[in-house]
Amino acid sequence: MEALLWGILGPERVAIERRSRTLGLGAAVRAFNDLAVPGMGNVYFGKQLVLAVLGIAVAQHIRERGGKAQNIETANAVEALACFLAFEQNKWSSDIRLRGVSKMSGKPVPTFEAARKRNFYVTQPMRMATIQPLREIHLVEARAERFNAFAIAERGQSLIDQFCDEYPQVYHSRNVFRRLCDWASGDSRKLTSLTEALSPCQPLPDNVRAKLRTYIVDGDDHGAKRRKAVFEWVKSFGWQPIELTAGRPAQLDEAHWNDIESGAAFFAVRDAAIALLDAVEEQMGDSSVPKLFLGQALPDNLKPWIDDLGRLAQAFIDRSYDPSPANDASRFCRECLETGHVIENLVERDGRVLKLVDGAVIPGSAFRGRAGSGLEVNSTEEEEESAEAHTHEAGTFGSFSPRIWNMQLLAMDLDGSLSDYLETLKAEQ
Repeated sequence: MEALLWGILGPERVAIERRSRTLGLGAAVRAFNDLAVPGMGNVYFGKQLVLAVLGIAVAQHIRERGGKAQNIETANAVEALACFLAFEQNKWSSDIRLRGVSKMSGKPVPTFEAARKRNFYVTQPMRMATIQPLREIHLVEARAERFNAFAIAERGQSLIDQFCDEYPQVYHSRNVFRRLCDWASGDSRKLTSLTEALSPCQPLPDNVRAKLRTYIVDGDDHGAKRRKAVFEWVKSFGWQPIELTAGRPAQLDEAHWNDIESGAAFFAVRDAAIALLDAVEEQMGDSSVPKLFLGQALPDNLKPWIDDLGRLAQAFIDRSYDPSPANDASRFCRECLETGHVIENLVERDGRVLKLVDGAVIPGSAFRGRAGSGLEVNSTEEEEESAEAHTHEAGTFGSFSPRIWNMQLLAMDLDGSLSDYLETLKAEQ
C-alpha cells in the first residue's frame, strides 16, 4: 500500500455529518471497523462512556422507586445537561466533545423534564456511539441489543462509584449521581455545581481514566488484544499524524494488519463511489433540468471519477481477501467495475440523494445540486450501531477505518492530554 499521511483534523471537522449515503454497505462497514478496532463503536473520549453509564444508572434509580424513565431519554438528558453546562463555561464555543450548540443556545439551564424531550437536544447524541462498547467492555448487562434494555453491570457500577467519589459534594452532601437523581425528581437548583464533573471538556480524574483504560485494552480475548495493539500503535505517534508506509507496524500482528489494509482498500472504493455520486449530483445541479439520461453518452467530466473508482475496485478484488459478511465488499466492487452500468448501480444503492426512474437519474429527497452538501441524519434505534457509516466523511481518514483515528484521540484522553492537544490546534488555526 502506498504511503499515506493520516492527519489529525481540527475540532470543527469531527462534528460534520456526512449525508446519509450508506449505499447498502452498513454490514461491510461495521465488519471492517470491528476488525480494525473491535467493539469500540464511535467512542473517541472517555466521558462519552461515563455519561452514558450515568444516564442508565439514573434511569434505573427512577424505575426502582416507581417512576417512569427510559434509558435513552434519561441518558440523552444527562448528556444534554453536560453539554449545556460546558457551553455555558466556554461561552458557547465549538468543541469536538460537545453537541447541541444551535439547539440549546439561548435557552435556560434545562430541567430534566425539558431535557428528556426528543426535540430539546440533537438527533444523534454521543450516547448512540456507546452502544457497542458498553456491551463489549462489560459496563452493562444486555438482555437485548437496544439501549433501553441495558442494566448497569458490576464494572459499570464500579466506574460510577469511583467517578462519584471524586466529586462527593457537588451540592451540599450530594455526589454527582445523587444530584442527578434529584434533578430528575424536579430539583434544578444550582446545577452549575455539576459543571466540572459532567462537562465533556473537563478531563476525567486520573483513577477513572486508569480504570477505563484497563477495561478497554486489558484482557485475553481477541477483541481486547486487538484494541490494545491499536492503542499502543497510535499512542506511539503522540500528537503527530499517523504516517503509514508499506511496512506492518511492529505493534500489529500480520492478520490484524491484513484486515486493516483490506478495510482501507474497501473504504477507498466506498469513498470514490460517493465522490462519483457527488460529481453526478453537481453535474445535474448545473443543468436547467436536473436529470441525467443513462441511455446517452455520459458527460466527459464524469469519466475521471469512473476510471478512479474502477481502479480502486480492481485493487480490492486483486487482494483476493474479503472478510465482509457474504462478501458484500467484493460484490460492491464488482458492481463498480461494470463501466457501462456503474452510475446506474450506485444510484440504485443510493435512492435518497439520487434515484433512478425510467432509465434516468433524477433528484431524490436529499438532493442539493452541489457536491458534498451537508445533510442531517435521522437515525432510528435500529440504526444506532451503524452511526459510523452515516457520519464518516469521505477522505477524512485516508480511507482507513475512522476507529483508528478515534483510538488516537482516546489514547490522548486517557493520558490526560486531549484538552491540551485541542487547545494547540485552536491556537494554530
